[in-house]
Amino acid sequence: MYDEPFAGLDPISCNVVGNLIRRLNDALGVTSIVVSYDATEALKIVDYVYFIADGVIAAEGATADVKSSSDPFVHQFIRGRPDGPVPFHYPSNAYAADLDISSHAW
Repeated sequence: MYDEPFAGLDPISCNVVGNLIRRLNDALGVTSIVVSYDATEALKIVDYVYFIADGVIAAEGATADVKSSSDPFVHQFIRGRPDGPVPFHYPSNAYAADLDISSHAW
């Protein structure tokens, strides 16, 4: 299991790490679980994808099917679009308002 194997890596390192994971799986005939928010890099090396949102499987499928999916959630996530079923709020409320505390309490 790999937990965020691409986090903090430059593009060259991402490619090298991704290729190592893929080659290791192929050479040993094993399955790996790759947990990543980097859909672009992950989709280069995986055979099957699960998207988990709000604690449930929101979508799943073979890599080729996911890449060509018309599902709005999948489309938004793999393309990094700000608009779609996953809300992205910018600008947002003041942090104190989100915490429901008065800014004068400090």
